Amino acid sequence: MPETQVPHRPHDEFVKHMMFDVPVARDFFENNFLKEMLSQMHVNTMTLTSGTFVDSELNMRHTDILYKVALKNGDEGYIYLLVEHQSSTDPVMAFRTINYVMRILDRHVKDSINAGKNPLPLPYIFPIVYYNGEKAYKGERYLFNLFGEYQEHVQQIFNGPLNLVDISLEANQDIRGQKWASLLSWCMRHSMQREFLPYLADFGQFVKDVLLAYGWSDADRDRIKVMLNYIMRSLSTSTDSEVLIEVMLNKLPPELEDTAMTLAEQLFQKGEIKGISETLKAVTLINEGADIQTIMDETGLSLDMIETLRKEIVH
Repeated sequence: MPETQVPHRPHDEFVKHMMFDVPVARDFFENNFLKEMLSQMHVNTMTLTSGTFVDSELNMRHTDILYKVALKNGDEGYIYLLVEHQSSTDPVMAFRTINYVMRILDRHVKDSINAGKNPLPLPYIFPIVYYNGEKAYKGERYLFNLFGEYQEHVQQIFNGPLNLVDISLEANQDIRGQKWASLLSWCMRHSMQREFLPYLADFGQFVKDVLLAYGWSDADRDRIKVMLNYIMRSLSTSTDSEVLIEVMLNKLPPELEDTAMTLAEQLFQKGEIKGISETLKAVTLINEGADIQTIMDETGLSLDMIETLRKEIVH
């Protein structure tokens, strides 16, 4: 039993003094837990753990103590004691208790991962609230009743499967027609590809479909630019600069060509795309009206490549 301390907060100190005494705590739980809960644990294995899970602004009103206990199936569980010292009922106590339980689980997961252990299965936690008010407890004891008319829907969220959107399993045609959601999913799916360039043309067609169906506003243009920026930065350093230029000029909507060129130049300067400087310079010279020989001399590109770029720019 810990040494007696000066009782600056008599309720808190008294409860801790008594409930840190494991035989006292064991007797308390054996007489206050539901039988079905007791039947799942070896109460005589209880040991104290350190730490508190109560919010700092509420620690004058609540005391919490956590005990580790062996379960009869061989797993490890916890008993969580939350003591309420205030004179009036806390209307959201059912929520607070679950919130503290989730914090315990969170600590378990983090400690397990840091120790190189598998955090699963999650431990079974037996919470119990010890109320010390002046009047009988009148607060809501069922968590889902706190959600009012939505209690059944919320219960389905807690008890049902995770609402998961798995874009890796969806075909391209399944996500088309959703406008921004479809483009977002498309970008996320293909950005993980080892070589992303072949998909850039498909992105251009995707954008054209959106423009055709919904038109083009300033806000739309900004969204598309953010997506294009993400795509360009997902390109491999081995990307063929000539093919990249060809795709940007021939496959992307005209509204995106300048943005794509600017991004390509920025990526080249940062070393994220190799060998694109000459091609971008050729594009600039073509737009300025330079003759083919000048372009060949200043860039080192072949006649065929320059002719291809000129056709794409004119197109």
